[in-house]
Parts: sequence; C-alpha cells; structure tokens
Amino acid sequence: MPARFVRGLLWCLLLMPIVLTGCGGGKKQEQQQSKKQQQNKPSDTMLQQQLKMYQDIKKNEHEQEEKIRKEEKKQLKKLQKDQQKMLKRELEFQEKVRMGGNPWAGGKAGGKKEQQQSKQQGKAGTKTESSEKKSPEQKQGKEKEEKKKMPGG
Repeated sequence: MPARFVRGLLWCLLLMPIVLTGCGGGKKQEQQQSKKQQQNKPSDTMLQQQLKMYQDIKKNEHEQEEKIRKEEKKQLKKLQKDQQKMLKRELEFQEKVRMGGNPWAGGKAGGKKEQQQSKQQGKAGTKTESSEKKSPEQKQGKEKEEKKKMPGG
C-alpha cells in the first residue's frame, strides 16, 4: 500500500502543475487581452494628444491672423487719415493759390490780407480772365502796363 500511495502522490504532483497551468491559461488570455488593450490605449492617447496639439496650433494660427488683420486695419485707417490730411492741405494750398495769396504764409492773420487781396483781385479778375485767353506776348504787354500804373512799380 505504501507503494500505491507513493505512486498516487507522484501522479498528483505531476498532474497538479498541468491542471493549474490549464486553469491559469484563462488568466493568461485575459492578461494578453488587457496587454493588447493597454497597447491600444497609448496609441489612442497619442492620437488624442496629436489632435489636441493640432487644434492648439490651428487656434494659435487663427489668433495670429486676427492680430495681423487688426494691425492692417489700424495701418489702413492711419494711412487714410494721413491721405485726408494731405488732401486737405493740398486743397487749402490750391485755394490760396487761386485766391492769389501767398500759399506758404500760414496762419489766420495772413488770411485777412488774402481776403482783402482776393476782393481787389476779384474786381480786377475780369480783366485777368480776358487776358488769359490772349497770347503770351499780349499778356506780357498788359502786365508791363499794369506795373506802370501801380505806384512804386
């Protein structure tokens, strides 16, 4: 009997690891599946991180474009204001030249003198307008005559 007992014990010892590994195989499959899922998770998280980075980059690009547009609008407005100022100055200059005043003399004090001169020239304007239609030689002759008529000329 002791020999049977020893044989049974040996068989049990041999079959135990086989039985345990067979039952443990299910756990190994679960472990392998969880490992696969964990391997998939990093790729998913990497994709999500890349997507987030892409969105951040696009957002930053959009913000930079908005800043550039705003600065361009400011520059455009500034240029328009400068152009308007220049046009006003040019108009004032043209007006002064037309009125016969000194276009380079600025200020309000010069404006009164210019108005008086323009009134005087307005009276004489009909004469000068008719002389503009004549030839340059005739104009020079009339200018000489006007200088002779003027005191101190």
